[in-house]
This record gives sequence, structure tokens and C-alpha cells, in this order.
Amino acid sequence: MNRSFKASLIAGAIAAAINTSSVYAQSTFSSIRGKVSDEQGQAQSNVSVSVEDTRTGVVRSYTTNASGSFFASNLPVGGPYKVTVGDREPVLVEYLGLGDIYKLNLSAADVYEEEILVLGTVNAPVDTASGPAATFTSTDLRENLALNRDIKDVYSLDPRLSIDDPSRGGGSLNCAGKHPRFSSVTLDGVSYNDRFGLNDNGYATASGMPFPFDAIENVAVELAPMDVSYSGFSACNINAVTKSGSNEWHGTAFFEWSSDDLRGDSVFIEGEAVDTGDDQAFDERKKGIAFGGPIIKDKLFFFAAYEDTTSPRFIASGHQGSGNGEEREWLSQADFQRIQQIAQEVYDYDPGGQPGNGVLEEQKYMLRSDWSINDQHNASFIYNYYDGTEDRASDSDDNEFEFANHFYVKGSESITYTAKLTSQWSDALSTELYFSTTEMKDSQVTVGPKDFAEMQISVGADNVVYLGADDSRQANSLNTQSDYFKVNAQYLWQDHLFTAGFEREKLEIFNLFVQQSRGGEYRFFNDENAINNPSACDNLSAEQRRDNPDCALTGIDNFELGLASQTYYSSGGGSNIATDAAANFSNTLNSLYIQDEFYYAPASLTLVGGLRYEFFTSDDSPNFNPVFTEANGVRNDANIDGLDILLPRLGATWEAADNLVVRGGIGRFSGGNPNVWISNAWSNDGVTKVDAQDRAGLSLFDIPLGGAGRPGYDVPQQLLDFVGSVTPEDGTNNGVVLLDPNYKQPSEWKYSLGADYFFDNGIKLQGDLLYSELKDSAIYVDLSQSVVGRTRTDQPIYDYTNGTDNLMLTNSQRDADSYTLSLIASKSFDFGLDAMLGYAYTEGEDISSMTSAVAGSNFENN
Repeated sequence: MNRSFKASLIAGAIAAAINTSSVYAQSTFSSIRGKVSDEQGQAQSNVSVSVEDTRTGVVRSYTTNASGSFFASNLPVGGPYKVTVGDREPVLVEYLGLGDIYKLNLSAADVYEEEILVLGTVNAPVDTASGPAATFTSTDLRENLALNRDIKDVYSLDPRLSIDDPSRGGGSLNCAGKHPRFSSVTLDGVSYNDRFGLNDNGYATASGMPFPFDAIENVAVELAPMDVSYSGFSACNINAVTKSGSNEWHGTAFFEWSSDDLRGDSVFIEGEAVDTGDDQAFDERKKGIAFGGPIIKDKLFFFAAYEDTTSPRFIASGHQGSGNGEEREWLSQADFQRIQQIAQEVYDYDPGGQPGNGVLEEQKYMLRSDWSINDQHNASFIYNYYDGTEDRASDSDDNEFEFANHFYVKGSESITYTAKLTSQWSDALSTELYFSTTEMKDSQVTVGPKDFAEMQISVGADNVVYLGADDSRQANSLNTQSDYFKVNAQYLWQDHLFTAGFEREKLEIFNLFVQQSRGGEYRFFNDENAINNPSACDNLSAEQRRDNPDCALTGIDNFELGLASQTYYSSGGGSNIATDAAANFSNTLNSLYIQDEFYYAPASLTLVGGLRYEFFTSDDSPNFNPVFTEANGVRNDANIDGLDILLPRLGATWEAADNLVVRGGIGRFSGGNPNVWISNAWSNDGVTKVDAQDRAGLSLFDIPLGGAGRPGYDVPQQLLDFVGSVTPEDGTNNGVVLLDPNYKQPSEWKYSLGADYFFDNGIKLQGDLLYSELKDSAIYVDLSQSVVGRTRTDQPIYDYTNGTDNLMLTNSQRDADSYTLSLIASKSFDFGLDAMLGYAYTEGEDISSMTSAVAGSNFENN
């Protein structure tokens, strides 16, 4: 082999592996795109090419076209792949990254002696499209530290990606300054992100990653892939694929255990031992197994993974001096015991005592089978199951204490079936047919009796004790069903690779969230001057203090006497059935896209440009509220039917030299907008869910109650009657949430420019600049408020002039800019050490954070 050719080819191959030009929609495959020329550099047509997956023995055959090009599509991620052109010796491509379109250019003038030329290595980092990205192979996942067995543990090593709070369900991923709800998480092309918008970790499952860690073959995180087949996000796309079986049996097993017995009871400070305090007992266990192999050699393969986790949740709390978890110094043992005794003796309710630590339990299964039907067609079937429960506190701020039965269990169950068929119809045409269905069940269940009201009891000046069923869990469940279909095709014509596709996802949502719907909610406040009672009142009973004009009642006194300062109850209007107020709707997102990728081999230049069109269809609308519409002149029953957006993309990758690659692009991105924004219009239409309250101060022992008439268990009859009397024709002009009939899909324009430079000593330097411009940002406005005056600095003064708290989801007329500059240096040493040093600087603006699940919080919290 010519020495200079060898060096040039390997450098070019590595550069190609690091900077590829395009991928498919949240691609689950890789590809090899080649060009064959003669000694004079002229294209050679009708040359046979074979691509063999050495893991499975599956061989695919192609023939070069008139421009000497061939395209091997839909190749499983990984390798090695043996590529044989004509009667030449084979070329070994050791590893194909997720979504990688590997460039392989061969000339008849290249004569080499080695039996196999190795191109691209498993350790070579790969960008999957024009734009800043980070890709991690199964080797990276295996060799990097992943304490939580979550892919975020590994890809958060990139400085542009960070975990905001690892203590919350595995942590909240921050992509270049963006909240995780604006990102997309996919496994084998299926969305596993938080479609509805309730979780902090970005996953559909609140407790943790919804698939086994050892099942993952490759992960790509992309902030601005200039390819129209990407969508569903405006922050970043996190794309993972599972491992496949091969002709060889292989597997792994693990067991991890940790305990408080392994922790020391003291630390040394300046040479002196300091007691760390009473240890909280805990036991943590993780175990799992993964294995795969051939069912029929060279034909049918499988891979399976299982993972089981039991982890502690440090949520215990107690009164002053209890030694139980986090003590509340403001809650004395006497007050704690008195509240507990009142609950048991006066209300016949056991509040559960001091809460101990909880537990997180997870089980994950993944099963994949791959079938090489023949030389043209390959099929895959993937099953993934997740079931997790987690004990949680409801109200646990420093000024709050809740009895054990006020806690709740957060549960998530997810089942996904995926089937896909890839076909190579000719040397030029390949297709992918894809179908997936996912069912997600989310539950929040109170620990104690479900039919007792939430009771809030003031203790001292600003502290509150909670008992009973938490108000937000009295009717709270979420079920989603997603059916996803995709068909796309790639056609190679001369040096152009055309991609076209259609995607359709139907999402059905049932969301029940009716606060205070079973027992209701009662708040027992301190009377005015209660905390300044004279000492003569200290030894008096609650009845005696009530009858003594010199004494004021504390919150605990009012709790004992049944004198509620505020009472709340909500349910289905006209029926007093909470499920009648559930949001039950569906919408369908349709996507069409077309793209051309042109590769100009003499200049090693790739240009990609295309257009994606997305539009929603929906037959469901919120219930019409005539009272609100008449008062505001705008209907409350708008939906997202017809909502559409155009997403153009243009990108370029230029291998300027053997050691320099430059890339850039411009594109529009949209997605990651949680359905909870839309769901709020169904849950708060002012018709189906009716809120009743009393602030005059009800005496629970002196008023009629519904049901069996048990205080705390049964709602005051006057509130039941009010909610039951409301009809759809009544409606209300208070607390209505609606969608602007002219609502537009929020989007971001992203502009990227980056380069990779390879030093002779093996160091790779990667730099990227990403600039984003937020358009049509989602915001809430309060239609019930208007300007009633101006301040001295000429700022508007708002007040309620037409109802109260009528919030409309609409778009801001202002734009918001942000940019991220990143530099990453990395090197792989021959003795096995991989080193990386990275820095990222982000400066960003926002219109409204929109990170809450409740319309009122999104309006108020910035």
C-alpha cells in the first residue's frame, strides 16, 4: 500500500466518522455511502459492492450507479462491517455510530497490500448531523462511571449538557440552558420523553430511566441537527438504540448493594473526630442481566435485558427531639401528640404518626429480535416494559410537617411494542416501515385512608401541619396511549441522496386531576393574636379559650373544635362525580418531509437541505362555556386542529483538509411542548369541574354533612348541593383556562457553526457556536385583568375587571435570543486512557419559563 495514501485515507475516514452529514428521523440505523473511481479519477459504474455485518454474517449487495456511488442504508449500529468492492481486498469499517452516514471513497489508483484495511475505530466520536452533538457508544456507556445506571450519567460529561438536580428522579437534563420538557428522548425511534409534562427528569416515568441501562448500544445527543427528519424538540434530541443479538452468545450480569452499615459514624475535622449523628438506616440493591445470541445462525437473533432496583428515599421527618429524619424544631412533642390525639378521638382518624423513609422500586425488561428475511428485507421486533413506584412527601418544606398517611405513592407503568421492516428494493431505493404503540399509566395514591379530607393546621406564626389525604391526590391519574407510524424512503441518484417520509402519531390522553374531590380540604388558621395569648390561657382547654374573651384560638384549637377558617371542595358539575371532570381527548400529529443530500467528492463537501411540514388534527374540544364566552367575546372551546408549521433546514459539512472539518447550518425546530398546557383547557372549562368553597368559617360539628355525616370524611352538604346544582348551561366566568383560537406552534431558529481540528499528536479540538432565536413563545395571559392605572414610572397597574383568573394560552409577540459557545479537547492514548477537557458558555433569554403543570403557576411564576 502506498504510504501517503494510507495516511490520507485513514485520516479522511476518521474525519468522516467524526463528522457525518445526515440521519433519518430519530434514526435507529447507520449507513455507508461510497464512491468508486478509476485511476484517472473517473466514476466507475456497475461495480459490485458487498457489505457484511461480521457480527451476524448478514451480507448485502449493491452496484455502483452512473456516478460511481452506492448507498448501503438501514445498517444496525456498531460493527465491524466488511466492505468488498469488486475483486479488491475488503475494507473493514470497525464501527458505525447511531445515525452515521459513513463516507467511503475508493479509487483504482489506490493499491494496498494489507488483507484488510481498518477504517474508523470504535473509540472515534461521531457527530450524526451538521450541528453540535455528542455521541456515546456502548463502550462509552460501559467504561464511564454511571452510578445511577442512567444514560444521563454518561452523556452529561459533555459540557453543553448538565444535570440540574440528580436527587430528583435521576436529575433534570439541561441542554444548553433549556428545560428538559423542551427536549426529546427516544429509544429505537419511540418517544420516551415526558409527553404530558409532569416530570422533572425528562422521561415519561417520574422515578427514573424507563429502560435497562445494559440494553443500550449507542446514544446521540444533538442540539441542532440540520436534517428535516428530526423533530419533536426545540432544546435537544436524545436518541438511543438497543443492542441486537449476533452469531455469538454474549451476556453480562451485575449486582450492587449499599447500606448504612458501610458508612462511617464520624469524620475528622482538624484532627478531631466529629460524630456525624444518628445514621438513617437504608438498604439499596440493584441487579440485572443482559444476554443475546442466535436463534438461527446468520438468520434470526435476539437480545434481552432485565434490571431491578430497590433504593431508599430519605423522606422521614419528625417533631422536635424525635430523632426521626429531618426534625421540625418548631413542632413540639406536645403539639404533635395533641394533634394526633384530636384526629383519633374527635375525628376517628389515624393520621399515621411520624413518617419514616420510603423506597423506590423499579423493574425494567427489554426483549429484541432481529430477522434477516433475505438479502433485501430485514425485520425487528422490540418489547420494553417498565414498572416503578416511589414513596413521596406531599408538603415537605421546612415550615411544613405531614403525618405519615398524608404521603403518597407515585407509580408509573409503561409498555411499548415496536415493529419495523427495512427493505433494499434496488441499488438506489431503500425504505423503512415502522409501527409502535405505547401505553403509559401514571398513578398517585395517598398512603392512608383515601376518603378522609386534607386538614391544614397552623402551628405558630408561619408553620403548617398536614394530615389526611393530600388534596392533589384525591382524584389524580393519567393514562396515555400513543400509536406511531412512519414510512420513509431513500433514493440515490448520481451524487444526490433523496429522502422523503411521512409520520403519524395519534396520542390519546385521559387526565384526572380534581383537587379536594373526596373528603375536601379544611384549613384551621390561628385567630388574630393567637400566638400572643396571655399566659393565663395556656392551661385552658380549647372550649374554655373559645369562651374567654381574653384568649384567642390557635390553629390546633380550631382543629379540635371543628372551626374551619376555609373549606374547599371540587367535583364534576351536576353529578358530584370526580371522573366527570377528567380531561379526555386525543390529537394526531402528521409530518411530511423531503430532503436532498448532495455529496461533492472532489471537495469533500456535503450539502443537505430540506423541508418538513407538520400539522395537527383533532376532533375533540373542551366543553363550551356560554357564560364565559358572552362575558369575554372569545370562545373557550378552541383546540389544536389545523395547527401547523413549516420547518426548513440547510446544513453543510466540509472536510477542508485531512485534519480539519468545518460544519454549519440553519434550521427551524419545534416540539417538546407538553400536552398539559392543552389539557388545562379541558380540566378548567368552567363547566365540567366546579369548585366550591367557604371562607366564612364552617363548624364541622354544627352543619349538615353529606353521606353518613362524619366530620372529615363527608363533605358539607351546602358545598355538595352547590356543585350538584351546576349545569353545562350555567358555566362560570371564573377560573377558566382556554386556548387562543389563533394560537401558533412555538419554534426556535437555530444557527450553528463548528469545526474539528486533529493535531499530529492525536488531540482532537472541537468548537461550536450555537445561536437560537425563540419565536411565538407560549405564554398565559389573564383575560379577567385589565389596566386600571399607571405608576409614577408609567408602568401599567392591573386589576380584575371581568371575572377572576381566566387564563388563555397564547403566543408572545416578543422574541428571545440565546447562544452557546463550547470547546472540547479529547485524546485517546494507546495504553487505554481516554481524556477529555471541555468548556461551555451559555447566555440565554426567556419569555416565560412555562415549566409548571398548572396554568396558574405558569402565569405567576417567572
